[in-house]
Amino acid sequence: MRRFLAVLSLCISLVILGFWRITSPEILPSKDTKWHTYKRKLFMKFLSFKRDKYSNNHVPLCSEKIDLVFLCAEKDLPAIRSAIDAAKGLVMHPINKIYLICPESEKLRKVAQEKDCEFIEESKVVPHLAKGNILPEHLKQQFIKLNADIVTTTDYFLIIDADTILLQTQIFLREGKAIFNATNGYVLERKRMVESVLKLGKYYNLDFTSHHMFFEKAKLKAMKKRLEELHGKPWQDALNNPEIPVPYFSEYEMYANFVLTFFPDEATIVNGRNSWMPADRISGIEWQRGFLSSRYKSVSFHHFMTTDHYS
Repeated sequence: MRRFLAVLSLCISLVILGFWRITSPEILPSKDTKWHTYKRKLFMKFLSFKRDKYSNNHVPLCSEKIDLVFLCAEKDLPAIRSAIDAAKGLVMHPINKIYLICPESEKLRKVAQEKDCEFIEESKVVPHLAKGNILPEHLKQQFIKLNADIVTTTDYFLIIDADTILLQTQIFLREGKAIFNATNGYVLERKRMVESVLKLGKYYNLDFTSHHMFFEKAKLKAMKKRLEELHGKPWQDALNNPEIPVPYFSEYEMYANFVLTFFPDEATIVNGRNSWMPADRISGIEWQRGFLSSRYKSVSFHHFMTTDHYS
């Protein structure tokens, strides 16, 4: 009996140690090996079994008032109205203001008026760059997101991608902990990009490009300050670096990893449970919403996908 208990105790200890190794930050590997992938799958499986008290049909209203921010262009017109309506109904925070940051467009101004949003022309939010504000469209949007604290008025703001529609009630802050949604779209090069600019050392074996991000202004300012101290130049110029491959630039990865590194007790990780679909399927969102919401917290309608690709 004693031998059995000793073996059982050893097995339990090994499981706990293994679990701790899998769910703790680690130094980036040289490549995304099969073992690295397997550990990530186990981590995501754990998150899927873990009770998500921040997203369900009975999640309580959070007392912290927030602003909502959407960045959109005319290509997002089929989705943006549904995205705004879903956020209004499912974000369980008191909403102070909703901002639409867009290129000049009468059609988008009309959406802002219809949905009681404040329209902001995007050039007013692009941070001034030493080499001029000529950026690829994708990169420009990421710089705008990191600079959205200059237009929002609350201590917290939630940015939701214009092609992403929430499906379940959600809160993004509880008991002083910000919620970060992990997804299945892991790309090692995005972590390397973060390491090149923020020098954090260790990282969770997870991806945080969750198509929406909850920002706290004080922590966002702290991240920008670290960028400036490390590189000796304004944060936007530190990031406007031709050595950073544009496809791997991720503002969400930067912010999530920074907070998880320097404020680990003020953050928690949950399974993002996001579904992807081609942009041309947005017309069916009303009938799709019912069965998708039983499993997913959000759905994104991506322009880079096609119905054939999805099938």
